[in-house]
Amino acid sequence: METPQPSLSPSSSPTPKKGLGTGAKIGIGCAGIIVLVIIGFIVAGVMFGGKMKKFAEDAQKNPARATASMMVSTGAMEMVAEDDVNKRYTVKDKKSGTLTTIYWSAKKNAPEVITGDFSAIPPDTATTAPIPDSAPEPGADKK
Repeated sequence: METPQPSLSPSSSPTPKKGLGTGAKIGIGCAGIIVLVIIGFIVAGVMFGGKMKKFAEDAQKNPARATASMMVSTGAMEMVAEDDVNKRYTVKDKKSGTLTTIYWSAKKNAPEVITGDFSAIPPDTATTAPIPDSAPEPGADKK
């Protein structure tokens, strides 16, 4: 007797894979994210490049003022006192009313931040502007 042979039907044979594998899909997704991040950096550089350059220049000239300006630019604070000669600035929190002073510390050679107004600056760390020699009044030496 003959043994029946199993029939090979199209549904029982393994079908060849179609499309990309899992690794390829993950690789394409990661590459897409990287491209979007690069585009984001380029757009941010174009939009904010001038502001960042100006801030960097201001920070080189007067770091205490740059710090105070950055705090004010967030919108949560407002500048209430400025002293460019002695490099000290007081900002006020709009919600709580708390005063914060940023000043240039001659001792640390860096900006310092304290709570309070100018009177809260420790006297031994504050920069004081040199007092210019008083010029004689015109005509004072003529008698």
